[in-house]
Amino acid sequence: MQLFVWIRTPVVRSSEGFEAGVDYLVRDEAGLIQSAGHTDAAGFAQVVETLAPWTNEPANVVVLVPVGDVLAASCVVPGRSAAQIRRAVPYAVEEFVADDIDTMQVACAEPVRNEPVRCLVAPRQSVEDWLAFLAAAGVQPGYLTADAMALDGGEHVVSVVLEGDAALVRYGDQVACVDLPNLGDVLEGVLTASAEGERAPLLRLINGTLADLRGMRVDGIEVEEVAVETTLLGVLASAFDGTAVNLLQGDYLVRRRPTGTWARWRPVAAAAGLWLAVGLLVLAAQGFWADFKASRFRAEAVELYRDIYGVDRVVGNPAARMRRLLGQTDGSEITFHGLVGQFGVGLGDVSGTYELRGLAYSPRRGLDADVVVSNDAVLESLGASLRRQGLDMEVISTDSAQSGSRIGARLRVSGG
Repeated sequence: MQLFVWIRTPVVRSSEGFEAGVDYLVRDEAGLIQSAGHTDAAGFAQVVETLAPWTNEPANVVVLVPVGDVLAASCVVPGRSAAQIRRAVPYAVEEFVADDIDTMQVACAEPVRNEPVRCLVAPRQSVEDWLAFLAAAGVQPGYLTADAMALDGGEHVVSVVLEGDAALVRYGDQVACVDLPNLGDVLEGVLTASAEGERAPLLRLINGTLADLRGMRVDGIEVEEVAVETTLLGVLASAFDGTAVNLLQGDYLVRRRPTGTWARWRPVAAAAGLWLAVGLLVLAAQGFWADFKASRFRAEAVELYRDIYGVDRVVGNPAARMRRLLGQTDGSEITFHGLVGQFGVGLGDVSGTYELRGLAYSPRRGLDADVVVSNDAVLESLGASLRRQGLDMEVISTDSAQSGSRIGARLRVSGG
């Protein structure tokens, strides 16, 4: 089901609510009209009450507002992306608006680079009045546009809806409400401009005939007279194809409700997300607590090591160092391959400043390496790199004489 609402008069707020005249039309999935009519604000609320709850879904509601309250414009807006073009649109249309642009709602169709952008501009106060009136009646629209925008805007087609002493006119992106005495002159200008192309224009007259346009010249113009079989809103609803610019953008963008499978599983997903967040917080708390305990135990181990061996500085893991000094192992000693791999990573950090002469390995002592380096700073860098990997490096001996200006050193590398 789909509800079309045509707001025909200005919306007036009063102490008792709203005053407005509207046309409404309800049609089913097959496009057949189920009900239609004209009513005031109170009557419209009663109609909506009989249609609820599907009128609360924005996708089911299209609202048309008087084109006289809306400015339609088309202009080229510079920008390298659609987002940039959208941000620049208000500045581009500002020259067409007499009021402060900040008081206007500016909406546009999907921008395309180097092509004119179709825009609708309406006073924000009017948009808020329309939406407030609809909300009071229990309606949340998903589409809000000018009534003339619902007409066929095809190329080389001039659509005209005659009603009383005025007419709705659409030619491409140009829309207007024209008084009947001026309609002939307006149409002649539009048709003359459109006739400059290769194809002759089509004048589609809805709810009227050429006899209503006295004195108008139609030479070389194809005319199609369309009778209204239902209501004028029925004609607009039938022609509406969803390509009109929607005023519900920016601050008035409608967040559509989820439907189908996602709507059923969304509560479950929300609950799962909540439990996941709680679980992550618990794990984070456990991690902080474990880190705190590890820091405390390490500090106690360092103090114990200092007391037993009478040193001020403890390098590496004090518990591991004490186990090695006592000849104990906890089964987690680093292997030869692991030790050589980590030693290689350390040598990589001082690449180009050393020469490796030999390696010897003992499960109890660790890895002994004979290297020649350019200076003491290289040994310090190598030691720092190994300590970052959790290893200890001890310089057993050095001999600068054997290598001239370089230093020969015997190193012992063990697990931290």
